[in-house]
Amino acid sequence: MTFEIYPRRALYIYLKQIRHAPQLKKFGYLSYVSHKMNVAMIYVDDKDIDEQIKKIKQYKFVKKVLMSPRPDIDPDLDNLHDDIFFENYDEESVR
Repeated sequence: MTFEIYPRRALYIYLKQIRHAPQLKKFGYLSYVSHKMNVAMIYVDDKDIDEQIKKIKQYKFVKKVLMSPRPDIDPDLDNLHDDIFFENYDEESVR
């Protein structure tokens, strides 16, 4: 028996009424529910995400569904950030 890690992505679902949030458990792991903003966050397998979004949007109590951009962001920006910071610092010290 092998343990496999499946890539997951967060979906932010804006609801008309927060009482419908428990129904979202059948699509994935319901991680967070905001009663003030009427938002629920669920984690869904990345391979089925397009199908899951279509199914979730069919519900009448769903206003909007947003995907988390986190897996698409390049995490190796540390060198770029340092170069921009030091260039600006050098320009200020010359003045």
